[in-house]
Parts: sequence; structure tokens; C-alpha cells
Amino acid sequence: MSTSSQSGSGESLQVVYAAWHIWNIAADAAKRATDVTAASPGACTSDSVSAIIVAATATEAFINELSHRLSTLNALGKQVPPTTSIDWKAIGELLEQLEDSHVQVTVKYLLASILLPKDALRKGDLPYQDFDMLIDIRNDFAHPKAQVRPPSYFDTFVNRKWTYNAKTDEVTLAGWMFQLETPEVARWACRAAHNIIWDIVERFDGTSEPLIQSLHARLKFQWSKTVNDARVR
Repeated sequence: MSTSSQSGSGESLQVVYAAWHIWNIAADAAKRATDVTAASPGACTSDSVSAIIVAATATEAFINELSHRLSTLNALGKQVPPTTSIDWKAIGELLEQLEDSHVQVTVKYLLASILLPKDALRKGDLPYQDFDMLIDIRNDFAHPKAQVRPPSYFDTFVNRKWTYNAKTDEVTLAGWMFQLETPEVARWACRAAHNIIWDIVERFDGTSEPLIQSLHARLKFQWSKTVNDARVR
């Protein structure tokens, strides 16, 4: 999705928003992982790792793009009414400052949920709980260390029988990271990313400001297409 805005010099700029496209790359990877293991049960797939990493990247792209959308609300000369109860532009600018300060993406979502309408995200509840776990897994895959002992989240997937050693007695893998390379974990990663993004999208529902209503309509039109995506069920 792209839009146009004016630069400080009056030049027209095309802005491209890629979060939804990135999420679809993750969903495609999860589907490939599912297809590979359907044809060859017990096979480890690099697509599972790709789905995890790219799904997490989509959440980062979304919140960063949202900050730009909000901070440039007046770029086309359409002013948000001064009587609005929420300073949308200020929220966008604050989120941009967090990115410039290299604040963790989980903190950005928590803060956004506090500043935007509806109840704040709770660390022990969904969708934040899965999102937080997704970011932890992504970080472990992106910055691997010697696999001495599994992290705390590993048991969650073992208990769901989503790891290779838990799924079947026929496959035994050393190393907890390798055991997570299953299509079940890949599909879960995509759902976790989509659910946290959808939570933020729905926070704009019911607002009275025309620009925010328009923003919500665009985001909902896009992300509602993949709410029950067959690739990640």
C-alpha cells in the first residue's frame, strides 16, 4: 500500500507501506513448511525459520509505519480537528522517537496500546503473550548462541506437541532450536504477528475524526483479508 505526501520543500513523495506484504511472505513460508512436511514427515524446513523471523519483522514494520501515518496526518493540509480528545499526531511522533532510540518493539506495542483507545495490552494475556514469545524466538534465531538449555518458552511448544521430538517417536533432534523448526510453530508465528497487529488496527474503530476513520478503513480493508488465512491455520 502506498500514499502520497508533501516534503518540507513541497515536493510530492510516494510513501510505501510494506508490513502487510512482509506478513504475506511469512505466511507463504509457513505454507511451504506445511507442504514439505506433509510430503516428508519429520523433515526440518528452513521455511519454518523464515516464517518466524519474517512474521516478527512484519510486526516491526507495522508499528513503525503506523507511527509515520499518524505523525504525518496533516501532510496533505487536512487538519485534525483541534477539539479531538486524542493527539494522534503526537502519538505518532512519540512512536517515531522510540524507534530512533532503538526501543524494543514489544515496548512500542505496549505503549501504543496505552495511548490509543480501548484497554491496554496485558503482558500475561493474549495477544501480547504470544507476540512477546514470537519476538523472543526471533531474537534467539537471529542471534544464536550455544544451545545449552532451552529457554522458558520452549516448554509451551513441547506441551502443544509442536516440536519435532514431541510430535513423534520416529524423529529425535538434538538442540531446541532445531526442534522448533516445525510447520506448527511457523503457522503460530504468523498468527501471533497478525493478532497483535489486528489488535492495534481495531483500536481506531469508532473514532469520530474523519482522518482516523479513513486510516482505520484502509488498515482494516487490508488486514481483514488475512484474519483467517488458510496458510497459517
